[in-house]
Amino acid sequence: MFRGIIALFVAGVGAWALMAAEGVGQSNPFRQLLGREAEQRVDASVWFERADGRGRFILDRSMRPALLWPEGGREVIALYRSPASGGGVVWLTDTDRALLRETNLGGWTYFPDDARDGVIVEPLGRARTLVAAPTGAEELQAAARDMVDVLARVSRNDVSAELTSLTPDQNPYIIDAMLMTVIAAEAAPRRVMRDLDVVRIGVGERPRVSYDGRTLDISVATQMGYGGRPSSDFIRRALEAGGR
Repeated sequence: MFRGIIALFVAGVGAWALMAAEGVGQSNPFRQLLGREAEQRVDASVWFERADGRGRFILDRSMRPALLWPEGGREVIALYRSPASGGGVVWLTDTDRALLRETNLGGWTYFPDDARDGVIVEPLGRARTLVAAPTGAEELQAAARDMVDVLARVSRNDVSAELTSLTPDQNPYIIDAMLMTVIAAEAAPRRVMRDLDVVRIGVGERPRVSYDGRTLDISVATQMGYGGRPSSDFIRRALEAGGR
């Protein structure tokens, strides 16, 4: 059985804690989403419903980048606003995929995985902003155990993780970066994971990922909330590029 080791650095204290990873089921990070009314404007965070009846999502424009959460999904998606050819606005992911488009007349089209050609969506009304609840070091450690257990299983290696424990309002975004790493690893070809040895997740000025075939290094700009960590697709692409 492959196992993982966690090195947890507590910011401002300088203490390190080592523990063996145990297999624990992945928890849904959205169980702790805080509901906070958008204060910038009435329509800063809005529910949208798909015209095909296949679900709805929140578009939260109270921060930059904007955030989109498909109801029931595992990932909050950061979106970057850009002018669309022919007019209007297109919202791009961190891999430059167009996920949402708004016309000059106020019409909206959504481009999810199950409707790549687009589906019309309509705003329903005000939604809560997408902000995570504060978490402590113990929950950070539990999430790290989950992550290294999955990575050890996927790579069939002993994997270690080096993490930074921050303030309770920053920790959930480090935890979310771990979840993105798990989703990316499960989607990536097994061959790119076979030499994975170390995962480092810390704080940076902007979201960043690098992978040299052995060490996966992720920076999270916690002040940006969910928009401050790389998406699972961005991490997956880094794994595939560095693991060749």
